This record gives sequence, C-alpha cells and structure tokens, in this order.
Amino acid sequence: MTTTPSSAAWAAAIAKLPPLIQADVDVIRNQGGHLTANQVGAILGKLGAQAEIGTLMMQLLPVAQTYAVVPVSHYQVGAVAAGMPVPGTGWASLYLGANFEFSNAALSFTVHAEQAATNSAWLNGEAGLQALAISAAPCGYCRQFLYELVTAQQLNILLPPVPANPNNPYAYTSTPLTTFLPNAFGPGDLGIKGGLMDPKLCTHAVSLPGGPPADPVIAAALAAAQGCYAPYPTDTAFGYAGIAVQLSDGSVYTGRNAENAAYNPSLSPLESALAFMNMSQPQGASRVVTRCVLVEVPTLSSQKSSSEAVLAAYAPSVKVEYLSATSP
Repeated sequence: MTTTPSSAAWAAAIAKLPPLIQADVDVIRNQGGHLTANQVGAILGKLGAQAEIGTLMMQLLPVAQTYAVVPVSHYQVGAVAAGMPVPGTGWASLYLGANFEFSNAALSFTVHAEQAATNSAWLNGEAGLQALAISAAPCGYCRQFLYELVTAQQLNILLPPVPANPNNPYAYTSTPLTTFLPNAFGPGDLGIKGGLMDPKLCTHAVSLPGGPPADPVIAAALAAAQGCYAPYPTDTAFGYAGIAVQLSDGSVYTGRNAENAAYNPSLSPLESALAFMNMSQPQGASRVVTRCVLVEVPTLSSQKSSSEAVLAAYAPSVKVEYLSATSP
C-alpha cells in the first residue's frame, strides 16, 4: 500500500483522538477514507467495555472535515456513515464524507458531506446505512437526499448536543431521519418499492454498440451506468448513466447517477465520481483529471450538459467523452 505524508490539518485531527487509537485511525488516509468493520471492531476493543460505534463516529468527524474542498464557502463539514451491521458482530464499516465545492461554478453543484459519505458507502458496496454522524444538523436538501435511501426509515442521525456537553466532547444525540423530515415525499409516493443503495434497483442491462469495450476507462463508465440508481422513467427511457474519470497518476474513479424523487437533490454521475475520488485518494495525492467518460442511455434528462459544465470548472482542459448506450 502506498503511503503519503499527512497534512498539518490531518495530524491535528488525529491528535485529538484518544492516543490508544490514533494509529488505527491514521490508516484511513491511505485506504480510501473508510474503516472496515473488522477495523472498527478492533478499535472498539481497544477503547474498552464502554466503547460504542456512535461515539467513535463522533470522534471521527474532525478527521472527515479535513477532506473538505471549500474554495468558495471556506466552511468545512464532515460526516461519517455507518454501513449495515456485519451479522454476528454488531460492527459496521465506517465511511467518511466531506463537502466538495467547485471554483467558478454555481454552488448548486456542491456535493454535501452527507452525500459524499453516502456515495462512498454505496460505491464501496454497502446496501444501506444504519446511522450518519454529522458535524451540524442536515440541511433540507440533505434530508430529502437521505430520505431516498432504502434504509431511510431505520436511519438515525447523530449530532453534537446543543448546548455542547463540556464534560464529554463526543456526546451526541440520536434522532431518526424521519423526525427531521415529517410528512416526507419519497420513492413510495412515485410507486417505487425500495430506494437508493437497494441492489435490486441498481442492476441494469446497459450495453454499448460493439459489445464489451476494451478501453478500461470506458468499461468502468459502463459498469457505473449498469449500477446506477435511476428508477424514475423519463420521456423514452430511464436515466441510466455512469462516469469514469482518470487521473494523472493513472487511477480511475467512477460515479453513478443517484436520482431522487424530488429530482433536485439527485447526485449526478460526475459529482459522484469526483466526490468518491476526493474521499478515496490519499490526501496530498494527485487529483488532476486527464480523462472523463460518460456513458448513458439518452433521455431528455441527459447528464451531458451538466457534466460538461462541472468538468469545465474542475478540469477545463479536459473534454467529456460521451458514449450513447442502450437498455432493453
């Protein structure tokens, strides 16, 4: 595994943790911004009988905030998502998230920390979330985004108490997401059974003319389209779309369309890819995009123009390679 030097902000965040677990958490920066369930179990074991995953998630929030890319607002937000429990252990993998802004682009393209953590868990294979810790209460946009999750009815939001507890800096409140969004509108209102991260709704027969592509970046974008979440039909087809970005170091990161019943909180494939890149790359490593491939089944809700706009802000010398796909 390649290691990179830690930044001053990262070192400061790690130093706030109990000394016993600092080395265990420091590995996050070189393993894709997350801890496996086994690693979480080992950390909780070191912390003793009173340790529990919620407190650990709150302890990780300052670490998550160091990933924030905020050239416009300069306001760092961190989030930590807990995947589904591993049977027989009670442990779960933890995924960090941070807000990601684009210089010279509308703030509406910003990826929120809650979205980044959810996206990371999804692209790492999770089929739902059980809890999400956030450094500040979720905005209305994120409440709607999270309500799309297949586990929305069981999802708990962990927040620092107000006022803060001076005797316990990692104290937290746990509140069901449904409390934050009463009388909610979601997938069920549009006839969808399930939701975001549900494997049954994220498996599609999407193909390109000529059969499986030999180009690995195109193949990665096609696989992303095949695994996207787009249950809402448009004019002629569903919005199956995926993107792959290649960096100057040769690494490739994919992103999937993640639609929302309320439409606007949807996460585009390029936002998904760049947020996943940001959380997965070792801090200080290359984030220079040299290639971007978009594969989609064409509809009136095409991802092409928005992808071009975001990419023009982030990597103005790179053009979106657009490939039209088909699905039954």
